[in-house]
Amino acid sequence: MPRPLLNQWQTDDGQTELSIDNLIIINHPDDAERISKLHVKKAPIFKSLLNDSIISTTDNDDWKNQRGEMNMSFLPNTTLKNIFHVSRDIAKDISKVIIKMSDNYNKPVDMSDFFLNETQAQLQKSLFGFSDDFEKKTNKRIRNVFAGINTEYLDEFVSRALKQTKISSGPASQLFNGENRLKDIGNMILFSFAGHDTTGHTLTWLLYELCKHPHYKKRLIKEIDDYWLKYREPTYETFNELSFMTRCITETLRMWPALANGTYRELERDDSITGIDGEKVNLKKGTYVQIMNFTRHRNPELWEDPHIFNPDREFKDKEIWDHKGFGYYNVQSDRFSPFAYGPRNCLGKNFSHMEMRLILLNLFKFHDFKLSDEQMATIDDPKYMGINTFTMGPADIKGGLLGMYINVYHRKSKI
Repeated sequence: MPRPLLNQWQTDDGQTELSIDNLIIINHPDDAERISKLHVKKAPIFKSLLNDSIISTTDNDDWKNQRGEMNMSFLPNTTLKNIFHVSRDIAKDISKVIIKMSDNYNKPVDMSDFFLNETQAQLQKSLFGFSDDFEKKTNKRIRNVFAGINTEYLDEFVSRALKQTKISSGPASQLFNGENRLKDIGNMILFSFAGHDTTGHTLTWLLYELCKHPHYKKRLIKEIDDYWLKYREPTYETFNELSFMTRCITETLRMWPALANGTYRELERDDSITGIDGEKVNLKKGTYVQIMNFTRHRNPELWEDPHIFNPDREFKDKEIWDHKGFGYYNVQSDRFSPFAYGPRNCLGKNFSHMEMRLILLNLFKFHDFKLSDEQMATIDDPKYMGINTFTMGPADIKGGLLGMYINVYHRKSKI
């Protein structure tokens, strides 16, 4: 489906020009995965903001070099295991934060703000190894920038964060060597946004659906209680025992993909796709395409009852780690691509899965949740589909940008 796109993209020689291009939106499952894998080159949609970061570079060789270097900072059985204890310790303080935000359980909490705060803290202190002081001073301010508030702070944050990488030992800090400052700036902006925003939104939508479906919430709490009865503290090796948690996360990624817009590519050779009526449509080399996630994830021809949260639905093998609790390969199929398709899939997907499980384990350990009266009104509103600001988060019913208001209750766990 072609759409005229007015853009101000950066050209290969570094200039910015205003133009109108045809953007072909790809929804058909036969095309989505194939196009993503065969046409690796990105459309230059993010270059004006992110320079030649790993997500925005249009040079395939540059992308391969960056990917090769960055992969070492996200290896599940080595790098992530080595920082697991840091993430675990951060998650231990969740109860203190949630009690304070709820005024000792007396008022609803904006759980969108809560989760975005926690995932930004995980990103800075665990993945980058930044100090507690730096994280506390910058967490809210940089998140405000991404919400369009006091955007002038971005340059200051990036400058200070790049200096922090020189004195920090986290795996992500090792990626910023100063050889190409523009590339470092682009990657720091990318990591600071995508490294917390997508995970925070996924956790918010998951809690929203669990509150809408308390029988699933009860099952998850039982699995979490059983886990805590068995283990005094979480370990990386035991996450494969949280199989229902994985089902809940996977179903949330289907229903509420943080990257609802999917990915953008430039065709590297002539190709063809399936048109609206099933006819073959030929596309020329250089055509810009968008491989959407949201439309395939909710397509009734591909999923049974796609608008209903059902963690027990029948996922295909590669959509859910062979039905085990924790795995490492990129979950995907022709109808499902929450972390995009390889080879340019999400670099931080395994870190995201690790921190989500730690946060959920600690969140439900002593707490239960129920939608506030105002938030409850959204569950029967077909127009409440979130707000898409590059990533898709919960629209604030109180007039702000993002927000999800939920009552928090202390519960007596079985531990």
